[in-house]
Amino acid sequence: MTYAPQQPMKKAMKKTMKQTRIAALLSSAFLSIPAAFGAQYQVVELPVAELGVDSYPTAINSIGEIAVNLSSQFNPVIDVSLLNFDSATLIAGLTNLENARSGDFNTADYEFLYSYIISNAESQFFQQIAGLNSYIASEDTSILLHGFDTIDNDTDEYRNSATTTVRGINDFGYSVGVSYDGFYKLEYVTEDIEDITYVLNDFYARAFAQIEDDVVELAPPQETIGGYSEAYDINELNQVVGIGTTELVSTTLQDSIDDCADESVRGDIPEASCLRSLSISTFASLDTVFQQRGIIWQLDDGNVANTYTLPMLIEPDDDDTTIYSSTAVAINDLGIAVGTSPAFYQNTDTLTSAAVIYDNDNAYTISEDNDEEYDIFASYATDINNNDLVVGYATKSILGSTPNKFFVYDYDSGIIDYPNDFFDSASTVPTAINDDNLVVGFTEFEETSSGVRRVEGFVYDYRNDIFSSLNDLIECNSPYTIAQANGINENGEIIATATVSSVNKDITGEIELDEFDAQSFSTHVVAVKLVPIPGGSIDNCEAYEEEYERQGAGAFWMLFLGLFGFARFVPSRAIKPVAP
Repeated sequence: MTYAPQQPMKKAMKKTMKQTRIAALLSSAFLSIPAAFGAQYQVVELPVAELGVDSYPTAINSIGEIAVNLSSQFNPVIDVSLLNFDSATLIAGLTNLENARSGDFNTADYEFLYSYIISNAESQFFQQIAGLNSYIASEDTSILLHGFDTIDNDTDEYRNSATTTVRGINDFGYSVGVSYDGFYKLEYVTEDIEDITYVLNDFYARAFAQIEDDVVELAPPQETIGGYSEAYDINELNQVVGIGTTELVSTTLQDSIDDCADESVRGDIPEASCLRSLSISTFASLDTVFQQRGIIWQLDDGNVANTYTLPMLIEPDDDDTTIYSSTAVAINDLGIAVGTSPAFYQNTDTLTSAAVIYDNDNAYTISEDNDEEYDIFASYATDINNNDLVVGYATKSILGSTPNKFFVYDYDSGIIDYPNDFFDSASTVPTAINDDNLVVGFTEFEETSSGVRRVEGFVYDYRNDIFSSLNDLIECNSPYTIAQANGINENGEIIATATVSSVNKDITGEIELDEFDAQSFSTHVVAVKLVPIPGGSIDNCEAYEEEYERQGAGAFWMLFLGLFGFARFVPSRAIKPVAP
């Protein structure tokens, strides 16, 4: 069956890009610095970062809507009905047992109970609290995506039980990703007349698409015990790409499901509890239970019209018992998708991973120059634009090491380029490319004797062959370090993961104070948008420091720290790529 795109539809008219707000944090001392010191991008921290401990963006559409994942969301709801306040753990750990029993927590007890609950994740007798929450964010709004979360009948509110990860968004308002199934409580009476409350769900996790409050389940082709699927991207034709279980390989899973249905075998527990335990163990060994393939789901009027299983670069024989896994991670508006497929290494029987391009019913890999072909051990495609330029990275042998070197592959001409990054053995991973052929991602910025390499976000201008660290393109005094660029839209706006030194907050989102009522600071991960500055130029940080020193001194330095935290020209700590 072909997955060729439908007849081209008219694209929605793109809204005028909103002007970004400039933070009014400047003092007269700062304003006295000459205006000649500029930047090419303004850093805008997204307000969604204020809703939890860390935030990670994944995609941005042409109207500036951003897909963001948030960890440790503030003010989680605690279901006291599922807690045993007579247990030794709670008696010893709580500072005010009776108030906590009624749901009136002080901050210390609130944080203790939250930690206690999440330490029992996957237990059928504890409340399940989402570890990640997904949002569609802008500079002004933060809209929560509930995924498959369920509503508590007692409160008529969502339980916040389904961990969600949003991956992609298109201009029509669809966001896509993966969500745990929402949990519910099941009351059960044992043969000994003991009342037990179970916390269960019906499947482990699946891909979803969401538009406003409507959630579309993107089921895998093989759904035994729920199967598994995950969505990564969606184009303007509402075609969603991802991965899903396609064939059951295990010869024992169905027997185990049948045992759950047999009360004499499962014992004195609900069938749903038995299936939940089986779902957890199946997910833990997914790669041994199912074949998994790249998938395209075609959405039409809020429903899945068709589901297509994509081919691999290899065609297994009918008697081949090997378990293979391939995936599709991006798709352009022409319906051409890219991802990774199993392949044979250098015409041997050894399996490796190779970048794959899915075009109608065919799978193609990137071509290589003969002199480079045997330096590559594996390759991975990460994005494709509407000019049919594919970006990805290949694991290559260079100077005795095997870094990931990023490539740009022209699918139409068959020409592949490996642009120069900061040094020969640097690993560089592209995450996105727009139709102006601007590539963003993350790269190792400098080589060190200790072996620990700082990682920074980059932008690469393919047309002009210019590779730049994004930290060189923002103002010198920015408190942010751009650790990873995650996406770029047609307006040239980049969404990125940044680190910043900021005040610590407690579980309620309030500023945390120590016993001396003093604030503490630590490095946090925040989602930011980099907005191009018209006519902007690279900031001369050396000149900035010289001017600052000439204007004098200590008073300005203290004011600067008070306003901005750590200046960008303070040496950064070594960091690893950050992504949920």
